Amino acid sequence: MVRSTALLLLSAALSVPASHGEMSEPARTYLTGVLDAMQKGALNRDSIDWDRVRAETLALAGDARTTTDTYVAIAHAIGELKERHSMLVLPDNLDKDRKQAIQAQMRLELSKTRGAVTGSSRAKSPFASPNEMAGHLDRRNGRVFAHVVVPHCSGQYAEWERNTPYFEEFERKLSGIVADLLSQKPGGWLIDLRGNGGGNMWPMLAGIAAVLGEGDLGSFQSPGAGASTWLLKDGKITQRAGGPRVAQSRIPGSPLSNSPLPWVAVLLDRGTASSGEAVAISFAGRPQARSFGEHTAGFSTANHNVPLPDGALLLLCTSGEADRTGRPYPDGIDPDVALPAPESRPAEDADAVIQAAEDWILSQLPAK
Repeated sequence: MVRSTALLLLSAALSVPASHGEMSEPARTYLTGVLDAMQKGALNRDSIDWDRVRAETLALAGDARTTTDTYVAIAHAIGELKERHSMLVLPDNLDKDRKQAIQAQMRLELSKTRGAVTGSSRAKSPFASPNEMAGHLDRRNGRVFAHVVVPHCSGQYAEWERNTPYFEEFERKLSGIVADLLSQKPGGWLIDLRGNGGGNMWPMLAGIAAVLGEGDLGSFQSPGAGASTWLLKDGKITQRAGGPRVAQSRIPGSPLSNSPLPWVAVLLDRGTASSGEAVAISFAGRPQARSFGEHTAGFSTANHNVPLPDGALLLLCTSGEADRTGRPYPDGIDPDVALPAPESRPAEDADAVIQAAEDWILSQLPAK
């Protein structure tokens, strides 16, 4: 749920040296461009003291000589954006050991500024690892249910287009699982988003489009820019023109239609985050759908891709998200049916969330 916007940085400045003890002109131009992008597009831009943030960020960068030397200062600025979703992805060609060292410094800097935003931490979801795509049939009381595990879909490259083959394969594999289960005519569906930490929402939605139902699914809400709706139309996941286009790439799959609208139980937990939450929002307000589990991670916002001149990628949080009814989700999703979170991954036949979801679907189906 991100798109690309090139920063208007002066390439000529990238070759201008600086005197000792001062930030080099290339580093200053680069860092100023990042701050400009943040001030223009950040979700909470109107409530941020930009003079202070700019001064602190430039001071922290000190006598940076290269763009790489500014990354920790950028982490400081990200931490001042009053949300938890924005991040900086380091260049693909950066040496592994150096990348790890910088990432550790960035995490430390973020912890200083994001502490008040993050609040108390929750234990990691027991479904987060392994979190692998899967689909199978559950059988109870003479009924058959399709159970689909939708995992995270995260690209590994800062150069975003390099991730396209992986995203396309993810969509093909997931839609294939759904098509196979659909052919077996289940009485209802379990869409299991527990432990889904996010990534790219479009392959996820394209993969399960056959059970979503056509029409508006949700919208991105940007301050001063209105709403931009994501939807399923003519068998394709797309985004309505108008408003901020936050999608970096859209997977042009052709999902199978499924009529009549199936009963769907959406399974959530603390590990359902970001794009995982966007998928959950796509079912919120839909007839014949209900969610089960615990409150999600609270990253129900959209990031916007800002590729930087040195190969780094700024994922800038620019939008909140709302469901098809217009209801916003500023801090995650409360399930329709709240259930205690397990401390460890239970066996499916002892999984209280699965049992509750299947009981609900059974109660909706006509007696045999």
